Amino acid sequence: LTYASYLSKRDDVVLSGLTAVSVNEAAEVILGGSIVIPAAFIFFGPADITAMAQSGTFNLGFVTMPAVLNRLPLAALLGFLWFFLLFLAGITSSVSLAQPAIAFLEDEFDISRKRAVAIFAAVTFVLCHAPILFLAHGVLDELDFWGGTVFLVVFATIEVVLFAWVFGMENAWAEIHRGADLRLPRAFKYVIKYVTPLFLFVVLGVWLWQDWMPVIRMKGVAPADRGYVLATRAGMAALFVVLAVLVWMAWRRRRPA
Repeated sequence: LTYASYLSKRDDVVLSGLTAVSVNEAAEVILGGSIVIPAAFIFFGPADITAMAQSGTFNLGFVTMPAVLNRLPLAALLGFLWFFLLFLAGITSSVSLAQPAIAFLEDEFDISRKRAVAIFAAVTFVLCHAPILFLAHGVLDELDFWGGTVFLVVFATIEVVLFAWVFGMENAWAEIHRGADLRLPRAFKYVIKYVTPLFLFVVLGVWLWQDWMPVIRMKGVAPADRGYVLATRAGMAALFVVLAVLVWMAWRRRRPA
């Protein structure tokens, strides 16, 4: 979404999207799954691997894989390469995550890029201390659950509804193919408009039916950690309010007098 917003109207969205998705999924799902899952199964067995899968992506990258690599020859070298690749993945991802906030400050509040970067860096530096200092109390897991799991689906649902139903599927279809050398099969028109939103609504509905109340009631969270989890949720809510107010202020600035 970040990089696509800088494309021109005549850039090939179909080819760019196909290339990006194919390479990403081949690396993450095919290569990553072919290495991590069999290795963890061999070293830890079916019982432990189930618990690992349920522990979240953080534990998979920073606990499970180092434990697997530690049992292989040249463990120190492989461990260094693993964490170096994680570092590169984190840095490159943080660029695309930071750019919307920086561009928002530049475009909507006429703040220079240097100052916008400084503001973003200062806010990020302060906020990042909570998951670091209180890692043992489940703060990072809570942030990862809401930001990296639940709201990933929520915002994807909002986006596809806005794209296919508010913007309009005919307008969306024309926008997709403007300047494109490839054409999507017409079946995707109905997939985008009907199948994708329905699938996402089902996923959210099943989660709300099965897991909503246990999560809200912090079932399985240690009593000593509940205060930290509540504080994390309050912090996320406060951050959302601040961002909403900034968007509202930007909207008012753009409205004609």
